Amino acid sequence: MSASRAVLRPRAARAPAGAVQIVVTPGSGEGRAQAIARRLAARLKRRGHVVDVRSFTDLAALAHWAETFPPGASHIVCIGGDATLSAAAAAAIRCDTPLVPVPNGFGNVFAQVFGYSSQTGAVARLLEEGVARRVDVGEVKRPTGEEIFLSHRSYGFLEQVQQVAERGRQQPRQRLLRYLWYYGVAHRFLFRTRLASFQVAIDGKDVTDDAVLVTVANVETYRGFLPLTPTASPIDGLFDVFVIPRVSKLGLLRRLLFLKFRLRGRWRGVTIYRGRRVTVTTPWRHEELRVRRRALPLLVPPGAIDALAHRTVEDAPPVERP
Repeated sequence: MSASRAVLRPRAARAPAGAVQIVVTPGSGEGRAQAIARRLAARLKRRGHVVDVRSFTDLAALAHWAETFPPGASHIVCIGGDATLSAAAAAAIRCDTPLVPVPNGFGNVFAQVFGYSSQTGAVARLLEEGVARRVDVGEVKRPTGEEIFLSHRSYGFLEQVQQVAERGRQQPRQRLLRYLWYYGVAHRFLFRTRLASFQVAIDGKDVTDDAVLVTVANVETYRGFLPLTPTASPIDGLFDVFVIPRVSKLGLLRRLLFLKFRLRGRWRGVTIYRGRRVTVTTPWRHEELRVRRRALPLLVPPGAIDALAHRTVEDAPPVERP
């Protein structure tokens, strides 16, 4: 069986020593991920790289592989969106092998921060010219174990919309139709569902006991679409925690529209905190989140970290420490 058609076994097979390990979930990016993996593997082989490609049917299979993949690869190239990247990041951290994101999902929030490209030529150049740096990741503690996330975790209205919209993977693959699908689900939730309340503590201090929307972010959240945490950075060792306290449904809609269209006064009625440890208690669960400082080895374009460290944010929101 060819590497590009590999299936998951109880123990992850070892790639050839020093090989570039490509991992992909074929359903990512409107179904284009598998084709990108094939083209990238062919290009890298022409450049003299040893390449191993592994395809996983779902995130659970990829996560299992990440727990058992043995060290030895030169890089782990992951093709997919934020959830796929987060699953593969666990292997990169455990094996201390640089991760190379290739954005191909719907959000691509983490990949946008560093300016990664999905073009195979750009990925091949990055492997030759990129710089290895270590960046922060988020970790959420659950009864079943710990889970890595690169971008953010949301609670409340946005989380409910995402869960329902993506249930059974029924959402359209085409980007515009998918946006309309999400808007339709959001409309149903906003006017037909009661807003739940959440308790939030940061670095051991309670900050609210009646939030209707919470986002714990390692990077700028929903960049270019709904910028909730524009100052969040994966190199500062801190989360940015966006909170909307108890408000009516129309009040919540107003705040989200102001943020969406970047209207004057959009930061009124919301609060952004900064901290290393966050506890969120919902009506259904209790989760503890923490920053793992400089945990992820990442191959980045030259100058990307310096640009991130010195970036400025226009009309930056006030940020509080609890």
